Amino acid sequence: MNRERRRLLDACPLFQDLAGESAALDDLALSCENQRAAAGAMVITEGTEGDAMYVICAGRVRVEKHTLYDDAYTVTVLAGSEGGFFGELALLDRERRSASVVAESDCEFVVVSRERFQAWGDRHPAAGLLTTRRIAQHLAGRLRRANADIITLFSALVEELEQRL
Repeated sequence: MNRERRRLLDACPLFQDLAGESAALDDLALSCENQRAAAGAMVITEGTEGDAMYVICAGRVRVEKHTLYDDAYTVTVLAGSEGGFFGELALLDRERRSASVVAESDCEFVVVSRERFQAWGDRHPAAGLLTTRRIAQHLAGRLRRANADIITLFSALVEELEQRL
């Protein structure tokens, strides 16, 4: 079980810089838990407090946001075969979940809790720093894409208003 967790953590992009930190990765694998979700199950609910990150071992999940009118729309689909993970913000803060995650198929996850991740980082500061940097890089990329989307939406809104005038 721990060997399998270790293999899955190795495949996760957030831990790709830890090739030289074998003992740290083994320790993290011991700190994690496994979880399953049946197809259609809600894995994370938007608005609830987050306390863990999920690495997808098997299956596919759909990340959803809800509009002001409570209509769900799919933000992205993630798969274990592609090194998929979600919930990484919960490793850094105690804020509410920004999206829901629904299992599209039967899924298996390696779950990294915030408490255990932080304790792991205290025990392995170099590995913790490398992983936190990788999380920051991932989040920076998402922020840049969100900024580009905002500009696109703003431009479309301005164009629409100009056509009406």
